Amino acid sequence: MPEQLICVAGLPGSGKSVVAQMIATKLDGLLLRTDAIRKELFAVPDYSPTESIRTYAEFNRRAEDGLAAGRVVVMDATFYSRASREEAASIARRLGHPWHLLLISAPEELVQERIARRTNDISDADFRVYLEMKAIFEPVTEAHTAIDNRSGMNELSALVDRWWTNVNQM
Repeated sequence: MPEQLICVAGLPGSGKSVVAQMIATKLDGLLLRTDAIRKELFAVPDYSPTESIRTYAEFNRRAEDGLAAGRVVVMDATFYSRASREEAASIARRLGHPWHLLLISAPEELVQERIARRTNDISDADFRVYLEMKAIFEPVTEAHTAIDNRSGMNELSALVDRWWTNVNQM
C-alpha cells in the first residue's frame, strides 16, 4: 500500500472516529486521533488555545513522521478550520504523497443520541461542544468525499468501501 494521508473530518458524534478506524484497519494504517494525543500530552485537558496548538503540532508531526516512514496515515480530527485542513494537505504535498479528505456528517438528532450514549469514549465532546463546533466549522471547499452517516454500520462500511474502490480507480 503506497504512502498516503487520509484525513477524516466532521463534527463530534458524526462517526468520524468509526470511519477513521475502519480505514486504518482496512489499510493497516497508522491511526492518529487528536483526542488521544491531547490526553497523552495533558493529563487533565482544558482545551485552551495553547493546549490545542500543542496538540495539533504533535498530531501533524506524527502524521509527517508516519508518511516519511512509508505508512498510510489516517488522521481523525474535526478539521473545522481551513487552516487545519491545509496544514494536513501540505504535509502530504511536501512529501509527495496523495492526500484524501473525507467529511463525515449525520443528522443533528442522531448526533445528539450518539453523544448521549457514549461510554468509555476518549472524546470529551458533549452536545454543547458539538453545537459550538458547528457554529465555527468553516465550509469545506477543498476536494473531498462526503459520507452521510445516518444509517447503520453495514451501510457505513459499504460507503467507505465504495470510496476506497473509487480512490483506487483514479
